[in-house]
Amino acid sequence: MKSVVIHSARDLRIEDRPTKGPGVDQVEFRMAVGGICGSDLHYCNHGGFGSVRLKEPMVLGHEVVGFITRFEEGVTGLEVRQLASVSPSHPCHDCAYCSESKYNHCLNMRFYGSTMPFPHIQGALREVLVADAAQCGCRRSVRG
Repeated sequence: MKSVVIHSARDLRIEDRPTKGPGVDQVEFRMAVGGICGSDLHYCNHGGFGSVRLKEPMVLGHEVVGFITRFEEGVTGLEVRQLASVSPSHPCHDCAYCSESKYNHCLNMRFYGSTMPFPHIQGALREVLVADAAQCGCRRSVRG
């Protein structure tokens, strides 16, 4: 599937990247719209920001909306063809805060399109994205 990949400052490419299907508690989306964030612009223009630098090619993007194309067991309350936003944050489900269901305080939070850890966390500006069902928000059904 096509993805927006940054290789270095001023080296942005559209590339084919493999996509795995959804697993348990996961949803597959066909992207509809993606936002361009300030961090995306810093990666494109400068290869990063501050001490956070691009060290390998990375799919950009963290603000996306897509149509649900399929999901696996464990997913409830969603329908194929629904339009949903995808939260860019993915808590670890292991730290003290996550064990108390305080996921927004996760000590090991990972974000789509982030170079902070290495290997980098691939972003969401791609034709097809698989995400945890818990990352889905602002859902509505699309008819027709």
